[in-house]
Amino acid sequence: MRIASLEDDPIESQLIHQVITDAGHECTSFADGKSLITALQTQRFDILVLDWHVPDMTGKDVIEWVRGSIGENIIVMFLTNRVLEENIVAGLMAGADDYMTKPIREAELSARIHALSKRIRHVSESDAAIVAPQATAVEVGIFNFDLLRKTATIRGEPVELKPKEFDIAALFFQNIGQLISRERIMEEVWGRELMMTSRTLDTHMSQVRTKLQLKLDNNVRLTTVYTIGYRLDTF
Repeated sequence: MRIASLEDDPIESQLIHQVITDAGHECTSFADGKSLITALQTQRFDILVLDWHVPDMTGKDVIEWVRGSIGENIIVMFLTNRVLEENIVAGLMAGADDYMTKPIREAELSARIHALSKRIRHVSESDAAIVAPQATAVEVGIFNFDLLRKTATIRGEPVELKPKEFDIAALFFQNIGQLISRERIMEEVWGRELMMTSRTLDTHMSQVRTKLQLKLDNNVRLTTVYTIGYRLDTF
């Protein structure tokens, strides 16, 4: 894979470069946001690893440009010393797929890049058909969803989901790795229905998590981002 690293500290930049290349990937390092954006206009990268505080513009500025100009077909991870929950939420809401805090832990960074690379292969090999408007099924790992019959299976065994629970599950499995806001879930699953409460959503999310066994043992994780929404990741 081709990975771009945005880091202005020379020592940390070299460490990131070493971890990425040791993992068998190609790494191009940038010390400021403008040079990275210039490169993105002529070069293709699979993953961007961004520090937040860099000269001339922030990592958040860069990701906003990427999402506005390139779209979602590039994985972005923040690697920053901004450790507060509000910082993490801001990074994910800006469009990041992952968020890691400093100090840099080499093994963790390598593992996160490996997990992100699996998402890229999944998109290139199968997800394009899965998320197409005419798609009739979603298959991710051991999970399968028939969008026409609104049925779900795990390892081929049927799982009983109520209609709204199925719609929630299908939404997340069609948007692996994306932070989905509570507002978006309510809009796409309940539409304009009245009497929809936050507690109703939380109850349905809990049922989906339990019935589909969304846990690390099954190579998935459903993360709650407090007051914002949820994100489903695969490993």
